[in-house]
Amino acid sequence: MSIESALVMVVEDDEAARLTTSITLERAGYRVLEAADCASARARFAEVRPDIVLLDVLLPDGDGFVLCREFLSQPRGRGLPIAMVTGLDDITSIHQAFESGAVDFITKPVSWGTLPFRIQFILRANQAINDASISEGKTRALLAGIPDIILRIDRDGHVIDMQVGTYVNEMEEWVVYDPATGEGHLPGPVYRILAPQIRRVFAGKGEQLVEFDWSQKALKPRTWEARVILREQDEAVMVIRDITQRKQQEAELRLWAKVFEGSNEAILITDSHLNIILVNKTYERITGYTEEEVLGVDTAKVGVKLHSHSFFRNLVHILKERGHWEGELTNQRKDGEKFPTWYSISQVLNSDGQPENYIAIFSDISERKKSRERIDFLAHHDSLTELPNRALLNDRLEMAINTAKRRGEKVGLLFIDLDRFKNINDSLGHAAGDQILRLTAARLSATVRTDDTVARLGGDEFVVLLPRVRDERNLVEVAIKLREELLLPYILEEIPLHLSPSIGIAVYPDDGEDPSTLIKNADAAMYLAKEKGRNNYQFYTPVLNARTLDRLKLEHDLRQALELGQFELHYQPQIALTGDAAVAKHIYGAEALVRWRHPERGLVPPNHFIPLAEEIGLIIPLGAWVIAEAARQVTYWQQGGLLELVVSVNISALQFHQAGFLAEVQALMAQAGAKPSSLELELTESMLMSDMEVSIQVLQAFRDQGYRIAIDDFGTGFSCLNYLRRLPANTLKIDQSFVRDMRTDSASLAIVSSIIRLADSLGMETIAEGVETAEELALLEQQGCRLMQGYHFSKPLPPVQFEDWVSKWRGA
Repeated sequence: MSIESALVMVVEDDEAARLTTSITLERAGYRVLEAADCASARARFAEVRPDIVLLDVLLPDGDGFVLCREFLSQPRGRGLPIAMVTGLDDITSIHQAFESGAVDFITKPVSWGTLPFRIQFILRANQAINDASISEGKTRALLAGIPDIILRIDRDGHVIDMQVGTYVNEMEEWVVYDPATGEGHLPGPVYRILAPQIRRVFAGKGEQLVEFDWSQKALKPRTWEARVILREQDEAVMVIRDITQRKQQEAELRLWAKVFEGSNEAILITDSHLNIILVNKTYERITGYTEEEVLGVDTAKVGVKLHSHSFFRNLVHILKERGHWEGELTNQRKDGEKFPTWYSISQVLNSDGQPENYIAIFSDISERKKSRERIDFLAHHDSLTELPNRALLNDRLEMAINTAKRRGEKVGLLFIDLDRFKNINDSLGHAAGDQILRLTAARLSATVRTDDTVARLGGDEFVVLLPRVRDERNLVEVAIKLREELLLPYILEEIPLHLSPSIGIAVYPDDGEDPSTLIKNADAAMYLAKEKGRNNYQFYTPVLNARTLDRLKLEHDLRQALELGQFELHYQPQIALTGDAAVAKHIYGAEALVRWRHPERGLVPPNHFIPLAEEIGLIIPLGAWVIAEAARQVTYWQQGGLLELVVSVNISALQFHQAGFLAEVQALMAQAGAKPSSLELELTESMLMSDMEVSIQVLQAFRDQGYRIAIDDFGTGFSCLNYLRRLPANTLKIDQSFVRDMRTDSASLAIVSSIIRLADSLGMETIAEGVETAEELALLEQQGCRLMQGYHFSKPLPPVQFEDWVSKWRGA
């Protein structure tokens, strides 16, 4: 709209004045709309919106001020310039005109020559105001959409003006006002930070950008970005933005990048169509593919190749429906190897709630699955031999019984125990024992049929399950084959070891109709085989149940025997020859032999309870009691003036190899007040072989304290002369088996003679065990043996009877 063609509404009740005004304005190029009163003015205003209104104050049907407010209150009256026409000296009307919203006033009488120019001025002024209002609105809109504070400052940090964006929450802290002058200034800490940049801007160095941390609230640190731009010679514009959140997001992104690249799990990200767009280094390491090789790969197609169509379709369906899927998937490396992985896949939605990306995290669970499979295996197998254990044996035996019941067949069960395995385990060490058990498992497995089961129950006990047995003859054939296989020598470190099996046999349904009964009865049959001299097989008979119960009762009583004081020592004299065998003999010492006086069974022989004590772990406390009692007794005899002698005690392998054995013996001897020279420790050579170097050190420590050392059963084990010459022993004991056979067996006599000469050359003594006849005594003396013991002199005796025997011996 041009100002000259503007539409002017003239509201004037004086017709002459109204006509004159209209003619004047029309001549100046304005269009004119006339009204004589309020009613006609309202009607015209409703029809068309004028560009300006000249409104008389006094009208015949109303007040011009009221009409002014009415026009301005309507939507089409918004921003409409209204000039009130009033009397020359009517100051009150002029004030009311402005209060009613008029932008100007024209006094009467009107200056007709200047009226068009006055109208033009009012219109231009109103246009300028409207333009300014629009500009301010734009500025407000701009500020409403930005998170910035805009400051105009001088070179000293004085704030000339400040505009604050709507999203700025802490604007008040950016200007500090001087209470005296009212001038605004940047806060001191901020100005000190920004002063160098402000100076550079005013020095013509161009726009400056700086990030800094500052907050008036110590517990709420914030990060800011300030951009300083020169506006005029003495004025700069500074745009400040709070970038705390952006910095936090950047830190989170950096952290995510570190997690992404540093994760021990593989991570891949796909687009909404499941095409790979990003993978991390762990993905490359696990799969062998580089990122470039897999970008754009359709994971759905790959998944379908490695899994069934239905499985992968169901996976994708769950993922899209629930937004997450977790489970095991098969993956494939670049070299073609397939491997198990554990996947966790999450769906990422865009702002419209539609799938935008999928993030998959997976790990290689090959080792975990192997470990789990190993754990599952060990739950049903023996860890040493990898044979089925008791649990798996019970399952297979149950199945075999059920099958045999339906078919009318028999099931055989062989319970196998290695004879004297404990001696090897104690003497050569557990490593050697474990090797023998592994070899035994291999021999048994190689001998039976593929559908038979070989199981290990523990220790040296094995069970062979034979389903579909026709009759007992089949079981005998298998038992013989197994026995022959186990009799073959075991070669350990080039040393041949010979073992034999005791085998017990039970048959379904004759000897039991459930797994536990069959195993128990086969075990009882195995003990019968041991009682019959070992190295044989025996079938179960009902009478064996009574023997099994008796053995369990014996074990129960043995556990209480030490506490109840049921053990006692018997002493067998050891005789020294000093000249003519018939005359010059004196008492050298005595061997202490433990006996168990059971309240119901009477005197229990050692061979009935010593192996059992070793089996149930009582041999160590029993051995300690033997040493303590022998020390007490020999001290009593010496203090009573009976005689000065050496008491020999047998030491078990478990005793000897326990930590602190020397200290324990020293304490027991000190408690009894016994001298070390009065005690001789008897050890078998086989128990020393497990770790000969350590054995030599321990024996030397005993010798250094004054104890005597005897090597028992010499010649029956695996003698190594290289070690024997280093053993700090005093005496070699010739085993009674050689003594018994030397008169009829030249080999036994040769062994006896060799032992005596060997001991003599090494500076040791020899003592022969089991001397029962005068002929044996004479032959031993002839070979040069000077120490002897046996029933020819006396059986083992209780202390009182031993004292009587000594008195009689001396009297004789």
